[in-house]
Parts: sequence; structure tokens; C-alpha cells
Amino acid sequence: MASKTMSADRLFEQKIVVEKAANSKMLDKYSEVMLLGNNSKIIKAIAGELRNTHNTVFKKCLGKNNCEHCGVEERLDRAHIKSKMIIAKQVIDDLHPNPDVPIDMKVFMKAFVMKHIEIGVWMLCKKCHKELG
Repeated sequence: MASKTMSADRLFEQKIVVEKAANSKMLDKYSEVMLLGNNSKIIKAIAGELRNTHNTVFKKCLGKNNCEHCGVEERLDRAHIKSKMIIAKQVIDDLHPNPDVPIDMKVFMKAFVMKHIEIGVWMLCKKCHKELG
């Protein structure tokens, strides 16, 4: 994680998990829920949903049992290159340039999940997560 880049093989592993989640029925609950207004306020209002969705997508730690930094085998945290909130803000800004036009929450949530194909999520032990940020 120190280099903040992932190998192509590791990103491919993550891509499989992300695509499966983005195309599953887990996002159907957001169908026809429309979001309207300032993008920053929308992200703040749905922060809990973003956290829950992210946790669901990566709940199995991408099949990792050991910390990807130090190798210790224990409960792993999910660690981003960028925070979920920054990722969400980038996604909504791309999809929703006009705050006067509503956006379908399912479209946004799917794009948020898919963004994780290109943004690394490491599986780290608590100690490494704290040290590396």
C-alpha cells in the first residue's frame, strides 16, 4: 500500500468482485429513488448507504486471509487509496453536473461500486491500516 499502486493481477481480482456486485440484485433497492440537489449534500446524506454498500461488496475481503502488507493472519480492514467519500463525490460530479436534474440512486450506486475497479482496496490488519493511513 505504501506505493499506492496495485499490480494488474491484483486489480483484476478486485474487478471480478466489483463487477459481480454491481450486476447483482443488491442495488435493486435503490431503483426509482431519485436524488436531487447539491452533490456534496447528497453524498453527506447517503454516507451510511455508501458505507453499507462498500462493506457488502468487500465483505469477504476479496478472498484474502492475510494482511496484504505484513502477511499476518487476522481480521482484515478494507483500506482505500482514496476515501469512500472522495470516490463518491467524483462519481456523482461526473454523473450529475446539474443539481436541478434528479439522478437515479441505483445509477449512482452502481457507478460508485464500478469505480472500485480502478481504485485499489487493500486488505490490511488493523496495525498496518493505522500505520499506512
